[in-house]
Parts: sequence; C-alpha cells; structure tokens
Amino acid sequence: MKKICLFANGLILATATATAQGASMQLTLDMPDCRMPPGKPLPDKYQALARKEKEFAWVRDAKPGDHAVNGNGWERIDGASNHTWFAFSKIDLDNDGMCDWYLHAASALSSEGDRDSINTLYLGRKNGWLRVGATVPANKPDELGFGKTNEQQAHYLFGEEVSVIHDATNRVNYLVSAFYNRHVRRDSLPGYRILAWDAGRQSLRLLDKWEPGSKAAEVYAFFKAHGARIPSAKDTAPEDALDRFDHEIEEDEIAQACNPDSPQRSSPELYGAVSRHLLARCKR
Repeated sequence: MKKICLFANGLILATATATAQGASMQLTLDMPDCRMPPGKPLPDKYQALARKEKEFAWVRDAKPGDHAVNGNGWERIDGASNHTWFAFSKIDLDNDGMCDWYLHAASALSSEGDRDSINTLYLGRKNGWLRVGATVPANKPDELGFGKTNEQQAHYLFGEEVSVIHDATNRVNYLVSAFYNRHVRRDSLPGYRILAWDAGRQSLRLLDKWEPGSKAAEVYAFFKAHGARIPSAKDTAPEDALDRFDHEIEEDEIAQACNPDSPQRSSPELYGAVSRHLLARCKR
C-alpha cells in the first residue's frame, strides 16, 4: 500500500513500498538541479546547423538555464510547409548529476497533425555531450530520413512530450511519455510509457507498469494521482508544467491489449509483446 504525504512547503511526495525491489521510493514532482557540461547549451551538431542554416537560428537563442528548447527544422517537402519539430527537454537521464537532453524529433506527414518521430539522447559529460541514437551523418539533424534512422527507429522511439517523476530516496528519474493523437505509432504503441535509465544498455528501458508491486507500478500510480513534471521554460505557469493523467489513453491501451487483432497482439515481433499482467485484466 502507498502512503501519500503532503508537506507544508508544497511538495507532493509519495512513499511507496517496493517489497521485492529494494529500498522504498519517495516519489516527488520536485526535480533536483543538474550541472551543465562546458560550452554551448545545445550539442555541437546543432550549433553548426545554426551557423549554416537559417531554419536552425532558434538554436542560438538557447541559454544554459533553459529546461526546454524547441524549434522547426527544414521543410520536409518543398512548398508543403511540413517541418520536423525538434523538442529538447533537459533531464538527468542517467542519474549522474549532469544535465542531459532528451530530444524528440517529430516529422510532419501532413498539415493536419499526422506525424512520425524518433528520439535521440545527449548525455552531459565533463568534456561535452555523448550522443545515444540512430546512425546519422554528423552534418544532419537527428530526424527520420537521414542515415539509418528509419531502420533503427524501433531502438530509439521512447515517446513524445516527456515528463518526469523523481525518486528522492534512490536519486532516480523516471520518465513518463506516450504517443498522442495523430501520431502514427499511437495504435501500435498505445498507453503511457514508464522509462528509466539502463546502465548496462546505456539507454532508456521501457518498464512494465502493469506488474503488481513493481517500481514502475508505483510510479504509474503516482502519475495517475499527481501528474508528472514537464521540463519547461522558466516563465511557464506551474499548472502548465504538469502532465496530467488522461484516462482515455489508458482505456485505449487496455482495449488494444484485449483485442487479438490489434497491432501488438497480432505482430508482437514488430511492436513488442503486451504485458502478461495487462492481458490478465482482459475479460475471458
């Protein structure tokens, strides 16, 4: 059972007992500060693009204290006004105290909001940034269509509009993401995704939030009750920097899991198997 504690300073904390998974968690929406690497706020690749390409001029406006930086890239089809939207979110992904960037590059497929995407991680190091992502030429942005992004997309597709819940006891950040309306992966990868850093893989790992008693289940329960913190601009109102649980996203995930003809059920080799714990919830 989870205890919810409200502290006088306004921080919301949850003490969760993870019986088989080590120390109890103290989940909070308060994000600890991280240290930026030396040099410009965004990785060198984007500084170079900003110097040569007018579409990336927004990169020059980034400041070390920014928690979110975003802007359009090149037009994907000449005259179509469809661009790739680059959204950098500052998060300590690997829990080492250094700031990292979670990049979501959403490539427009129509003017109506249809899109596909890929993620790239930039880990802060004492001498700069360590890139974790698909193979892309050094002079090209991290978006679909360059290098081996299409072939390697499945390995670097974590979610859009990322938010964070922090475990103060273990000093671990948990990420919450999803694929939303008009994203081409919404039906094949439905529901909220809980992710955490995997030191062995040196990448993010998708956790099973449906496993009873797991840390992911505790994080998901906290998210449903309190939301998750969105890395945002300094002038963002507190209520706008909170990602709130949408029950329709969960309902859609359950419906897809319980439908034998859904993409995940019919093609698990392409989209990953549905959690056995979620399948147990389906009506027989």
